Amino acid sequence: MENEKFSEDPEENASIENEFLKLKLKAQFGDNFMMGGDGQLPPEIENQFLKSLISFEENFKNAEYISVYEKIGKPAFIPLANLNDNDISQQLEKLTLLLESHDLRLDICDGPYPDAVIYAFITEELFEQEIEKENMFFGTRVFIYEEFHPNNYADIEKNTHQFLKNWFGKSFDEYSSELATQFITANAQHYNREELYAKLNPFFEAFKNFENDAYNIDEIKFEQLADGNWIGHAEGVLKYDAMMENREKIHFEGPYKLYMKRTDNYWDIFYFVMPGFEW
Repeated sequence: MENEKFSEDPEENASIENEFLKLKLKAQFGDNFMMGGDGQLPPEIENQFLKSLISFEENFKNAEYISVYEKIGKPAFIPLANLNDNDISQQLEKLTLLLESHDLRLDICDGPYPDAVIYAFITEELFEQEIEKENMFFGTRVFIYEEFHPNNYADIEKNTHQFLKNWFGKSFDEYSSELATQFITANAQHYNREELYAKLNPFFEAFKNFENDAYNIDEIKFEQLADGNWIGHAEGVLKYDAMMENREKIHFEGPYKLYMKRTDNYWDIFYFVMPGFEW
């Protein structure tokens, strides 16, 4: 197609070729390929982008895979059981630098964890992960420890902080990832996101804003069920003043509780009890 000439006008030629390239991508990826044709990109730039995208996908499809251990040259390493506490930190630093020298990095979001835990993870799990032999991403390949070993406590805690931030700010929206897509109350009533917002909005709209908010987290608990799924909760005490347009205020204070479940390694809130709000 690079040698095909559709028009004597270079810009028009690029535009026509772009349409053929989009058809090719559409045929390959179906509805997963979405690209607007509103002319925001110059035809020549769009042409380069489409060709790069096709080249990337073809290379990705034909990529050869090897283990992380092979990628870094199959280095000799000492099993964790043969290391003392002082040696573990030194050996972990050596492995970390070796990974980074091959554009590989391990990120830890909810640590710190003992060096022994991370060393064992790298040598016993990460080394076995398969990746492309040739770097397809033109940068550092990042692995996240918690994607292999979710930190349930930290995830529930973060969801709690985010939920209460959105509550006091009256700012829940479609990007509120701490919320589930389906909710069930203590009375077995079911709601989807839209139905939940339909109940929340009248409460939020009754007040101009919330002030003097404060909370603590007294307890976080979680457990794995027999079917392999996880449930948990966070609870504590909070307070806030709901300010009305005439500057009158209603003070809310009392215990709260957020009920959560874990799906695909991610926790979300499917029911909550909040002072001032009634389902």
